[in-house]
Amino acid sequence: MKKYLLLLLTFLSLTTFAQIEVKEGSFHKIQGYVMLEKEEHVDMNNAPMALIKISTENITAEQRRKFTFRGNAITYFDVIFEPGEIHLYISAAAATFLEIIHDDYGKTEYTFPETLCGYCGYEMVVQYKPYAPNPEPAKPNNNFFTISVDQNNAAIFVDDKYLGNGFAEIPLQIGREHTYRVECDLYHTESGTILIEAGDPVEKVIKLRPAYGFINVNTTPEQGAMVYIDGKNVGKTPYKSGKMASGTYTIKVLKTMYNPVEKTFTITDGNTTEANLNMSSNYVNVTINTEANSKIFVDEEYKGTGSWSGRLSDGIHFVEVKKDNHKTRSQNIELVLGKDMTIDIKAPEPIYGFLELRSTPTRADIYIDGQHMGQTPRVLSDLLIGSHELRIQKQGCSSIIKTINIKEGETLVLNETLQTGAEVTIKTDKVGDMVYVDGDYIGLTPVYCTLPLGTHKIRVERNKQVSTKTIEVNANGDNIFEMIFGKMIRIESSAKGDDVYVDGVKVGKSPVDVDMSIGKHFVEVKRGKHYCSQTLHISKTGQSIYYMFPKKEDLGEYLDNGINFITINAAYSVAPQTSFGLTFGQVRRVGWYVSAMSDFSFMLSGKEWNQMVNEHNMFFTGKSNDARFSLTAGFICKLFGPLDVRVGAGYGARVKCWEVGENWYEYPDDTYKGADLSAGIQLNLKGCVLTADAVTTNFKTLEVKVGIGFDWKKD
Repeated sequence: MKKYLLLLLTFLSLTTFAQIEVKEGSFHKIQGYVMLEKEEHVDMNNAPMALIKISTENITAEQRRKFTFRGNAITYFDVIFEPGEIHLYISAAAATFLEIIHDDYGKTEYTFPETLCGYCGYEMVVQYKPYAPNPEPAKPNNNFFTISVDQNNAAIFVDDKYLGNGFAEIPLQIGREHTYRVECDLYHTESGTILIEAGDPVEKVIKLRPAYGFINVNTTPEQGAMVYIDGKNVGKTPYKSGKMASGTYTIKVLKTMYNPVEKTFTITDGNTTEANLNMSSNYVNVTINTEANSKIFVDEEYKGTGSWSGRLSDGIHFVEVKKDNHKTRSQNIELVLGKDMTIDIKAPEPIYGFLELRSTPTRADIYIDGQHMGQTPRVLSDLLIGSHELRIQKQGCSSIIKTINIKEGETLVLNETLQTGAEVTIKTDKVGDMVYVDGDYIGLTPVYCTLPLGTHKIRVERNKQVSTKTIEVNANGDNIFEMIFGKMIRIESSAKGDDVYVDGVKVGKSPVDVDMSIGKHFVEVKRGKHYCSQTLHISKTGQSIYYMFPKKEDLGEYLDNGINFITINAAYSVAPQTSFGLTFGQVRRVGWYVSAMSDFSFMLSGKEWNQMVNEHNMFFTGKSNDARFSLTAGFICKLFGPLDVRVGAGYGARVKCWEVGENWYEYPDDTYKGADLSAGIQLNLKGCVLTADAVTTNFKTLEVKVGIGFDWKKD
């Protein structure tokens, strides 16, 4: 009895929780459907009715007949059970909702989304969803599968699903085999299956096999040929390629004066293919000789002056030898492959004219284009045609300089007169000063005389004072010369015996009397590190005694005068690595410096790391070598006071090498070569310099460099 009661309760429970509902989105108007007159239904109020065709899911034909329907109080229904469907006629205007009732499955209510249309057709699906108790939660049945590849750009696929590059992890079902695949440019694809088991994550490490090689292209008998690989220009010989996919390539080389060569080469995995191509020449070695100053042209192209050796293609060429104001020499030459040729061509023939020249006074020197050609009177033959500079000069006379034009076969006649002297006045601010010209006494000021044209030395004496001057007597000048005497000035210093300089020349020790000319003079007084300077304005009515007070130069003045400096430097990077070096420079408000650094390990190159696969003994000895070299130069600019800022650039190399087998290989992750950029500050003190810089190589490393040294004043 208890058993039957339990089954009954279970059935009632399932029935209670079972439900029917209108399938979401199933209600819609049947487009184009209109009831025929014989099908038209009206309710008891003679109002038109609408047809709803109800289909069911999970409901048998017998259960379908247990449906009943209710609606608004004024809604009328007419139900017809058709095979597989229920045809429900319902008052169109009155119905706003539909209550669907089933004896076994409960009931549900559906609100119409729109007002029903009379004599129109609609469709609806009613589905039965039996109650199902919540299943027990599934227990985890996965484990992680991780896959790592030695190439960071390798694409990883698991069960044909892309997971990433270089490294990936994914949870997979335990007890099943899964496929994996790794693809990478220039490497062979690796694939396989993996069985996932419980426990620790399943790991797979893959080292890809290279599917690439290298090719070196060289040409004989000469390098420098353009290299084309499969029609693409890649450079000139000697050419060394980067990584290239294994396979067959067509190599073509081109070079002027050589016949093209094209061959096919095969690149194999991990190997370097040597493509050595011999190019046959299609040129002739030619030497052309002529007069030293004549220009050589071949096929109207300038080749050289005097002599030219070079290559020309076989065939006929037009050779010319040219020179200004000369008749051009030319000839055709025929060149044959395999027969070098030397050609001697006569110098171009000069084209001459004539010059007949007289002068007053006679016996004047003649210069044509700066070359002395004798004295007047003279007839000059064999003058090249064209423009020339003629200069006629005689001591004590004004020179004549003019341009003449010589024509072929014609005589140019010239008769020139040279001016011999000029009236000269020599005076001072007083009467009676003694005057000497070129060492000869000529009288007392003011002096009026005639002097030959040209340069003369004047000396005027007044008691112990002397005034000298070099004058130039010109034919067309006023030739009035005033001699000015200076003034005796006494320079005294705060200490006896200080060195005194006037306009850069030492004149004695303080106190000292100096004869200074009227005008400005720069006076300096020095005593060891004590110094002072002053610009004096000397005038006839001004003061005659000046006092100077030398003092030690302060830091600002010291730096404003400019300094040279040298520092010893030490640098440290996080590698870790240290290096040492020197810096030299000059600075005032702006300046410059050069710096060299090294760790004194000069293994700055080794074999490429990826070439280890080609070596037979690939075992690590455990030996490594770090090398650092840097050469930079830069600019310095005053920031404020003794503090400067400086920036620089240059070349740097930081190389990490490991010994593998019998060779050393550069470890790429710790090797950087290229541009060194630096920035820092500099503190300048009298006699001492301190520096601090940050230096990077290709923005991939960073080191701190400090320096200490000494400075001294610029000359």
